Amino acid sequence: MKNFLALPSLVDMRNSLPKDRNYLARNKRISTRVWHHSLTLSHLPGSDAASFAKYHIEANGWPGVAYAIIVEPKNVVETPRGKRARIVWAHDFDRRTYHAGNANDYSLGICVAGDYRNERMRDFVKETIDELQAALVADGIGREDKSHHEMPGYSWKACCVFDYKGAFKFLNQQTFIKPVPATYTIQQGDTFWNIAHNMDGISVADLLAANPEVDPKALRLGQIIQLGEAKGAAGAKKNAPPSAPVEQQLAMKEFVALPKTATTWKTYRLQVHPVAKNSDWSLTPARFGGLEYEILARPQRDVVTIMTSKGKRNIYVAPATGAKIYLK
Repeated sequence: MKNFLALPSLVDMRNSLPKDRNYLARNKRISTRVWHHSLTLSHLPGSDAASFAKYHIEANGWPGVAYAIIVEPKNVVETPRGKRARIVWAHDFDRRTYHAGNANDYSLGICVAGDYRNERMRDFVKETIDELQAALVADGIGREDKSHHEMPGYSWKACCVFDYKGAFKFLNQQTFIKPVPATYTIQQGDTFWNIAHNMDGISVADLLAANPEVDPKALRLGQIIQLGEAKGAAGAKKNAPPSAPVEQQLAMKEFVALPKTATTWKTYRLQVHPVAKNSDWSLTPARFGGLEYEILARPQRDVVTIMTSKGKRNIYVAPATGAKIYLK
């Protein structure tokens, strides 16, 4: 296991993670490396090995965390190879942990923290996956890689939804990244902020500079914007005297307006899933003739983070709710 042990962001937590009892020993040799994702947004406090272990013990009654290896994107490690996600070694590889049902005896569970249905996997996480998989292959730990949904009986499982095979050899081949198209057609819920933050190397300022005729406060479904030439466009125009509208746009921030017709608007603590049953406090837009908040973050599609009298909270702002998002 010399290659695995040499991984620069590896942390051995086999004896420090929450544990109720030991998993039983395997009866078979590992043949399959099984890739999972946690379905929890990678930046949240609960997206780490210790939190997964606590949940698996308390909610499921399992001996400990279900995976032998957990990749934690929120815990960044600076290594001689650059920035990497922390890799947690949770169990000895001869333990039969609960992660793939009847395949547990011959499979090694690897979980990448994050909900990649709703967030983009960062390059340094792909680099971490690449190096981890290469080390396991070099050490002869398993003969093949599969996603959780490829295991017997789990074809219905949306796990993992990231391109795990595309991440292998990422450092050499960049197979996971597709070329940025020349143009992009605006879809429901799009803003310059979420377009830019899902594209490596393209900023909001770049989009504004590449699309000076587009009003970012009034994007329309089906509208076409310039994308392929946007990267670096703001920097290229930095020395040219900008027009007043562009200067104003570059200083804009994103806001959400809650309509005055809404008597209540549910809010959610940052660490919980934003569904109605998890709301413990509501805003009252109608009482104030509507409410307006600066958007501090977008943790997932149709959910934004705002600052309220109770601190930072998440709210649901899908178009059907009547919420309006704009720059000013």
